[in-house]
Amino acid sequence: MTKTLFGRTSLIITSTMLAFLIATIAIAGYFIILPVGKRNAEDLASLIHLSAKTYVELPPETRQDFINELSNNHQLFWGTGNEQLAEHIHLKPHFHYMESNLSNSLGSEVDIAPEVGNVNRHWVDINIAGESVRLGFDQQRIGVALPSVALYLLSILAVMAILSSLILVRKLTRPIQKLSEAAAIVGRGNIPEILSEEGPKELAQTAKAFNKMSTDVQNLLENRTVLLGGISHDLRTPLTRMRMVLEMLPENIDRELNSELKDSIANMELIIDEYMQLTKGLEDSSLELINIHTLLTRVITELSPSQHQVVELMGDLDSVVNSHLSALHRVLFNLVENALRYGNNQPVSISWKTLDGSLTITIRDQGPGIAFDDQVKIFRPFYRLESSRNRNSGGTGLGLAIVDQIATQKGWGLSLRSEVGSGTQITLSL
Repeated sequence: MTKTLFGRTSLIITSTMLAFLIATIAIAGYFIILPVGKRNAEDLASLIHLSAKTYVELPPETRQDFINELSNNHQLFWGTGNEQLAEHIHLKPHFHYMESNLSNSLGSEVDIAPEVGNVNRHWVDINIAGESVRLGFDQQRIGVALPSVALYLLSILAVMAILSSLILVRKLTRPIQKLSEAAAIVGRGNIPEILSEEGPKELAQTAKAFNKMSTDVQNLLENRTVLLGGISHDLRTPLTRMRMVLEMLPENIDRELNSELKDSIANMELIIDEYMQLTKGLEDSSLELINIHTLLTRVITELSPSQHQVVELMGDLDSVVNSHLSALHRVLFNLVENALRYGNNQPVSISWKTLDGSLTITIRDQGPGIAFDDQVKIFRPFYRLESSRNRNSGGTGLGLAIVDQIATQKGWGLSLRSEVGSGTQITLSL
């Protein structure tokens, strides 16, 4: 979550607000709640001291009336001395203030302890004029409890701060997330939905600029396809005439020159076909169930490998995938063709398997391998490892570029593993 803009912004705002709340409560507690609590504790300690002193000085026959008066009007209780007291572990500072005040007043150490079985009732033993008196009071009598108040305030304010910050950040980051998703769609060559141009001025202007850019990109791609289609048509016409002229030449013409001219024309036509595939991207939108074994068998038949070139197929014969037939056929055709061309006439293995609803097709050859620095470059248009561009040793340099473009457009995964001298493995994930 913290890797996203929403997560990081939420974390920063929430942490800042919580730190502010803690600081506010700490300041309020130190300068307001603690002084009030200390005053209440000191007043109660003075009342207990005065009550004990008065009790000792009263005649025995009037003491019971005094005890009743304290209980009814001042919520102080007279102990019998038989109450079981627990260890006086005080988490609240008010008890410390009371003990300190009573100890200073009496000149001896005083402890306040809760009653066993009734932690709400606390007792204090006071020695005055040689007589021991035990007085009790309920915890609520001491006044405001700082830790509880701080905890309640912090909890309520923290929930409010977190919810408000999440709502605010979500409202701000949602348009950015949609913009990111739309950009990914444009990157695959598709048309995204029009972004809303409402909201804060900056986001609205960004959405408006992106919508215009998306439209311009689509127009550019369409114009490019139309332009290249026209160029292709214009080039094919003179190439066809040249081929016809070569066929009509007399038989005594230099046969080697004739053959070279025919090969050149064929290469030019192949380059035009492959470049048109690169620009069009096989824009088929229909899905159909495709048997992988059948499709690979068809691809191998079309490539017509030599008799000593072994191609091993390994996978479930009944494995099917719901995908775009023409696009998948073009991708597999180019990948298998590369494996056969650069495999040093060694066996080529093609395996496929389905795992968690995803189909992976792996093509391995035993060729010379690809250097690490070249593994990204080979997917660029017209890039060839063999720099002489000899058609006998390589293609046009568009095969893998077409594969990469189609895979990106369809949302397929494409991974390459290769080491110099150890062959190459390409995995296609659907």
